[in-house]
Amino acid sequence: DPRSLFLTVHYSLTPLPTQAMTPRLADQRVGYFTTTVADFSNDLARSPRKRFINRWPLEKKDSTADKSAPVKHITFWLDPSIPVAYRGAIKDGVLEWNKAFEAIGFVNAIEVQEAPTDKPFDTLATGHAAIRWMTNAQPRFGAIGPTHVDPRSGEILDANIALESLSTRGIRAIRSQFLGAEDGAPGHDQCQHSALGSEQLGFLLDLKSVQAGLPPDSPEVQAFVLAYLKDTTMHEVGHTLGLRHNFRASMWRTNDELNNKDLTEKFGNSASVMDYAPINLPLPGQPGGAPFQTTLGPYDYWAIEYGYKPLPTDSDAATTLRKIAQRSDEPAHTWDLAYGSDEDTAYGLDPESLTFDLGRDQIAFAKQRLAIVQDQLQQLTQRQLKADEEPADLRRSLAFALRELGKTAT
Repeated sequence: DPRSLFLTVHYSLTPLPTQAMTPRLADQRVGYFTTTVADFSNDLARSPRKRFINRWPLEKKDSTADKSAPVKHITFWLDPSIPVAYRGAIKDGVLEWNKAFEAIGFVNAIEVQEAPTDKPFDTLATGHAAIRWMTNAQPRFGAIGPTHVDPRSGEILDANIALESLSTRGIRAIRSQFLGAEDGAPGHDQCQHSALGSEQLGFLLDLKSVQAGLPPDSPEVQAFVLAYLKDTTMHEVGHTLGLRHNFRASMWRTNDELNNKDLTEKFGNSASVMDYAPINLPLPGQPGGAPFQTTLGPYDYWAIEYGYKPLPTDSDAATTLRKIAQRSDEPAHTWDLAYGSDEDTAYGLDPESLTFDLGRDQIAFAKQRLAIVQDQLQQLTQRQLKADEEPADLRRSLAFALRELGKTAT
């Protein structure tokens, strides 16, 4: 049968740790993946279910020191499949999380190693948190960061981040086509996180394509691609540390602040890198802020504190955790610690929990997007096809613009 083919299915069976990690209770105000355990030993409890956050075991070498190296680092291995030119940006994205760990007393909690090439080394083996590069014929996911956990405690035992090459190729095309040599306006979208992002990728790829763009191999384009990779890596590493999405974080900044390049480059566009933040795109002809989220936001620091801060070994542990979580209820932290889950967004439970929005005023953001689309449509009416272009290119451009128009309007 010409349709036949051979498949190899590989199963890895790994024993659980001899001693289960001390679990840490979950709190709905902080977005962590959770492990649910049914405990039937207490008939007085309202429910037998206990929910523990998923986290790596992290302990200080010197428990009495304000800052100490960990007993065991959280090590991410870079697979040889990652292009050499991109390894520095990916490494920076991983190590960015050390800032949050240092704030709670851990020095170099996370480290990055390159897999040896002179001897057998399986980055996919259980116990190796790995980052690898995948080359697919068609874009599928952009990037993913799954983990395996101990079902008794939520201890993360293994993590494997995959970055898809076609997303980087698309981002490079966005930078070379969208950013004109004259105006230098930035463009970006995090297509790697969902199908919505893939739609915006198509729109941005075509946006202002009539303008003369920078060559895709220019230093400006390379810097743009590396910033994108750092953003993507930070998001996926956050997942492998146990963090869920936070779709309210994008309302942290006022819309005017998003146009402040120095502010957004230093402190970010969103309160968390775990959001699906859209392109920080200015109005046509106007200067804009940083297009990418290349630094941790205040929510990220707070979430790491909840999940990894050393706790007292006595009954005060629960009280300490509760005090950390309660900070989200304080007026001073209304926006920087706000949390919106996937469920809040998918089921429309919270109008402030949205994907691909940016800024405190969502109506102003939508109006700005509509202005960008209208500008694109106006340019299409004057676009002259080049010798190497086809009429289908105009149809594609119109489809991208109309799709973005419809999504913004809804």
